[in-house]
Amino acid sequence: MLRARSSAAAPSATELRISSWGPEGPPHKQKAEQLVDPAKKISAYLQPPEPVAARDNLEGTCLVSGWVRSKERTDQFVFDCLNHQESAFRFEKIVAFVDDEKFAKKRLLGRHARYTGLLDKLAFAQAEEAGALPTADQLDGVRHWVAAVGDDLGLVGAIGDLARAAPTVENVAILLTGASTATAEAATEAVKGLSEGMDGKKKAYTVVAVGELTDTPEGAVPYALADLGSAPNGTLAETEAFSRDESIRLVTECLGLESGRNRALCFREVRDVNATEYRLVKGLREGGYSRPQEIENMIIQLNDGCKLAA
Repeated sequence: MLRARSSAAAPSATELRISSWGPEGPPHKQKAEQLVDPAKKISAYLQPPEPVAARDNLEGTCLVSGWVRSKERTDQFVFDCLNHQESAFRFEKIVAFVDDEKFAKKRLLGRHARYTGLLDKLAFAQAEEAGALPTADQLDGVRHWVAAVGDDLGLVGAIGDLARAAPTVENVAILLTGASTATAEAATEAVKGLSEGMDGKKKAYTVVAVGELTDTPEGAVPYALADLGSAPNGTLAETEAFSRDESIRLVTECLGLESGRNRALCFREVRDVNATEYRLVKGLREGGYSRPQEIENMIIQLNDGCKLAA
């Protein structure tokens, strides 16, 4: 079975290893005009997309914290991702946990929320003070929690403590942004603080770490990924940037994917058109992979530890 799988290695160190040659057989059995250079069109060597395994408990109430704080944007996209009809999510209620409920309602309760059906699910809860995490009472009945914490690794462990103490919480997904401040040791320690005491099934976590946020459109730039804190690509340099909307897409999709369960992942943009990760992500998209299928495939590459090369 063919899978051109990506590694956590830097693009300059990657190789492409094709384990299956598709219905036309290996190169020596193909006609010259049928040969395709995988460096130019990797999608020719990918299998057709298959359904992905979603978690089996994506219903109930989902709480969203760390967004709707800026006057420059609405932060609507995270709610759209969690409410999308074609996603695996079947949430009955989505709670916006915000610093200022009046301000948040002005940002979110508009025509878009009415047309998408979000208005029927959206509820609000206000923090006791600006930047505070929800209390135990505010987590009562919440099954899923999606949190943006900036570059504050301390909040990762604090969220873990709250999730473990909250009887109803089952899944926690955390987005770290501007994460160049996270050293390998600090990131590893933060994830350990989050994961310890989670039983892996009834209570699960996902962490997505990216660089400084930009307004680049979702999906405009391919990416590479590594386990957060691992060498050599599990940390981020100060110069690394990442699309705001793409970071939201990644953290919400990883919340829904079984392959994203109990994972802490570091994502970086890849702009080198000759890099294997660039070609692989582009190939997956050309091959008709949906975003969940694409992201799961990239996680599988990481799991296998394979290198892609020509």
